[in-house]
Amino acid sequence: MKSINWLEDSASHAMDCLLARLDSTREFRPYFWVDFKASPPEARHSYWDTCDIAGRFVDGLALARLMTGRKDGKREEEALKKYFLAQQDDKDGLFYNPDDEQDTNTEMSKYLPEAGVLTTNRHVDLFCQRSPLLALTTLLQMGDQSMLPRLENFVRGLAAIAVKDGEEYSFPAYRWAVEMKAEWYHPVNLPEKWLGYRYALLTPLARYAEISGDVLARDLALGLSRHYLKHGDVPPDGRYRANTHSGGVLPVTAGIARLGLVFDKPELVEWARKVFDWTCQNTSEFGFLPDGLGMEGFWSGTCETCALADFVHLALVLNQTGETKYWDAIERLARNQLMENQYKDAEAVKRTFPGIAPEVLAMLLGGFECAAFPNDLFNYVGAEACCIGGGLRALYLTWRSVLETDKTSARVNMAATRSDSRVSVTAFEPWEGLVEVRVAQALDVQIRLPGFVREDQVTMTVDGVPIEVKLIDRKACFGKVKPGQKAALHYPLAESERDSTIAGNTYRTRWVGNTVVSIEPVGIRHPIYQRRQLLGQRQVARVMDATRSYPSRIYW
Repeated sequence: MKSINWLEDSASHAMDCLLARLDSTREFRPYFWVDFKASPPEARHSYWDTCDIAGRFVDGLALARLMTGRKDGKREEEALKKYFLAQQDDKDGLFYNPDDEQDTNTEMSKYLPEAGVLTTNRHVDLFCQRSPLLALTTLLQMGDQSMLPRLENFVRGLAAIAVKDGEEYSFPAYRWAVEMKAEWYHPVNLPEKWLGYRYALLTPLARYAEISGDVLARDLALGLSRHYLKHGDVPPDGRYRANTHSGGVLPVTAGIARLGLVFDKPELVEWARKVFDWTCQNTSEFGFLPDGLGMEGFWSGTCETCALADFVHLALVLNQTGETKYWDAIERLARNQLMENQYKDAEAVKRTFPGIAPEVLAMLLGGFECAAFPNDLFNYVGAEACCIGGGLRALYLTWRSVLETDKTSARVNMAATRSDSRVSVTAFEPWEGLVEVRVAQALDVQIRLPGFVREDQVTMTVDGVPIEVKLIDRKACFGKVKPGQKAALHYPLAESERDSTIAGNTYRTRWVGNTVVSIEPVGIRHPIYQRRQLLGQRQVARVMDATRSYPSRIYW
């Protein structure tokens, strides 16, 4: 987080990493795995490459381009898209994974390439339908109408393998093939044993149902939701104990929340709010969300970046119901754990892995950690590519929601820098408590106050001239700001020290505003939150560029 443009810069770094993970010798198949057990680390293909990672990468590249405006890498992107679309069956519309006939019911082996799971027997992995649905729906929202028949066929295929019982739909096994295996119905390993693994596709299915008007997609999504609410991994009070992302809990909940919002099912929204509030209670203030929430063992003390994207997504959907209390949770998570989960320091990575090849280093830099400790990275046996896509999605969702505009107004929800063709927002935390808004046309401007700021602490200016402070629901209301004028919200940056207990260990964090600048104890392998030096390194922000084409934002 060295730049005022930290969201866009992080997305650009992640895009570099994503492009480096494409294997041009294998039709641009992504590398899921960088193996830390090898010395030096080596890139390896894995079970997840073909559908899950390819889908995440197509989605991630599209979102990264919306954020950064970058035009490079188009050849690689088209080759990746071709590889990805080739995984969809022409007849049933489903995306097929390879299977392992020799290691029956050793499902965790699919994380490890050396376990021998790269055989050619085809099957449908229900979790691996989520990313293709995300990618196809993103491309459809960006105007690619060729995705619509693919999505329609996809939904028909999913409905065909689901079991319908009254108003409920369910998937009786976590995999499907013409010849089913008994162990697919009763998995015993993580994360397949969680029912949410089968229903994580509800996140994109709900959005596709919303934008397309596809009746079958709507009925299938609502039917799967009804089944999960009755039989899933979350009790009625929302206090689940499961893997947050790979176990499907948060992806399912984001989908259910959207279905409740779009199709006027308030009971679904209320259930999703209970799940999210419980998640918040078990997430540190700086956004450390346990992978194995409420569980014991290694995963209870690690944070997966993919789950951070789910957290942000769910919070934003709930905000659409009129809720406003989640903005600070999103901002703290984004500027802290999300930023620190990203590998940015090449020299530090080379010290951790002496002799690492330049091409493998490029596959790490800009990527995101899949098993972060609160103060340290690189404590797992490898780096998973899923978190590159997850990190990009978390960045995009945060960036998109910083600024909301319509024909007459602009609303700034978080203290982060972002521009479009009409509005430029520059935020200066952690260097200064200041948010500036410039407009290219007359707009009513509002800026939300950060949660740590008291209302009697703020001042408001237009072109440097103080104006009367007017606050409504903790928003600074500037009224009509004229083209070329600069509205600014000024506030003090509170400094504090706070303790957090995570997986039985206590960590002390030092805060400046909403930013953690240090953590104790200091990590050992690849320490994070070493940010005290940032306080003297403020950079000039890039502002709106009249010559740049700003694509329409897409909503998730």
